[in-house]
Amino acid sequence: MVTETASKPRKRRAPRKAGVAPKPPTISTTQAQLDAHERECAARYSSVLDKLGTLDKRMFRMEALHMASILVVVALLLTTLVK
Repeated sequence: MVTETASKPRKRRAPRKAGVAPKPPTISTTQAQLDAHERECAARYSSVLDKLGTLDKRMFRMEALHMASILVVVALLLTTLVK
């Protein structure tokens, strides 16, 4: 059984002229892009610092609870051994 496949016509690109390079971006557009990039990075950086600050608080609380539980266990062991 042979099936025929319809081939789609290919789109042709416009021929490039020899020796003509694309125009490079101007300094003002490049500076505008850099300024926008710096603003985005500054926003991300402040967001990361905020998240790290909250993480630091949570870690401190967990460490405090861990130390308190160790003290309770040691106190229970001492009271058990003394009796």
